[in-house]
Amino acid sequence: ALAYFYRGFYSGGDYKESRENMSKAADLIDKVSEGEKHLILFGMAVADNDGTKQKSELNELLKLFPKDKRVQISAGAYYQYFNQNYKKSLEYYNNAVNIDPNYAESYNMLGYLNIKMNNYADAEKAFKKYISLLPNEANPYDSYAEFLLQRGKYHESITNYEKVYNIDPTFVSALSGIGNNYIFMGEFDKAREYYEKYYTNASSTYAKMNALFLKATSYLYEEKMENALVVFEERVSFAKVSESPITAIYSYKNAAFALDVAGQYDRATEYYKKAEDLIMEAEIEEADRITAQVNLDLFLCYHKIMTGKLEEAKNGMVNCGQIIDVRGNVGEKKLHNLGLGIMASANENYQQALEYFKDADRENPFTWYQEAITLQKIEKKDEAKKLFNKIVSCNKNQIGLAVVRNRAVENLASL
Repeated sequence: ALAYFYRGFYSGGDYKESRENMSKAADLIDKVSEGEKHLILFGMAVADNDGTKQKSELNELLKLFPKDKRVQISAGAYYQYFNQNYKKSLEYYNNAVNIDPNYAESYNMLGYLNIKMNNYADAEKAFKKYISLLPNEANPYDSYAEFLLQRGKYHESITNYEKVYNIDPTFVSALSGIGNNYIFMGEFDKAREYYEKYYTNASSTYAKMNALFLKATSYLYEEKMENALVVFEERVSFAKVSESPITAIYSYKNAAFALDVAGQYDRATEYYKKAEDLIMEAEIEEADRITAQVNLDLFLCYHKIMTGKLEEAKNGMVNCGQIIDVRGNVGEKKLHNLGLGIMASANENYQQALEYFKDADRENPFTWYQEAITLQKIEKKDEAKKLFNKIVSCNKNQIGLAVVRNRAVENLASL
């Protein structure tokens, strides 16, 4: 059961392989120990994006194994990535350190958590401790390189990514890290050279699809929409051949989102339709279908707001909210709050919009942008300027940044 579980959980982005192996693990669940059962059920809840189930299974593991450092790390990761309760996450990571001060993974997780908490000195200290514990491994240098990139230390970051690749040439994600540095140095052709190398040298489906995603976003930074759409379509084709329909769905949705932000609403409608059709047709688990539909519906609400269909958007937000409340998925809740904020702003309820933005994803530059343009509308130019500067100085490559970075630059110039 555990062999199937781990093979499914770490499938390298192969959807079919992941789900088949997780299903085999579930079929054997009556023959495993109590602890193994809850571990498998927790992993399946992660795969299903079921926040309520994740928490209940995690609590069972914590009761059974309160002194297990790996369980403490899992709890910390749950509160960091799924629940976004960083204070609680920090507590569990520190528990893991107290159980075993030489458990290297604890320091890797602490490093990333401290970045999110803007505790950069603590983050650097954690990453350097991680390196000291595993000086001949690639991943510690990769994590430190990502930290340096986010701090805007591009050349130091590239040096560390090169070290990663020299230690382990199969660690191809280091090539994408170098590409990301060139994005923020404004050398887009150079960035794409490294994304191409990443794609060519990658052995996993996930890595190849990530390379294509990064290549598509590189064109969005340059406002070369046609090039970006070509790559998104290429990613869809690769995902279909690789039997990874979820990736194809989100590729269509991301293309539609980029078109919406660019004001190309008719073309965005076409891509939303493609995503919706694939959700209905794809051979996927029902849990994955629901997750994809909820996500798409939230973006469709944004589309309706942008096209002036505020009443339809309002009804859509109500329906999504009812489903999200049951699912207990914090990420969905934050995306819902973002939509509510955009809708309130469109209805000129600016203070209400700002309240919603506070409870949206505070790590997403698209949230910062929506908040900033709302602040502009109520003449809070200094606060808006801070957020526009935050967007421009952000060095974390993501689609939410790619679609608004140039707009933030333009808004700054007008303030």
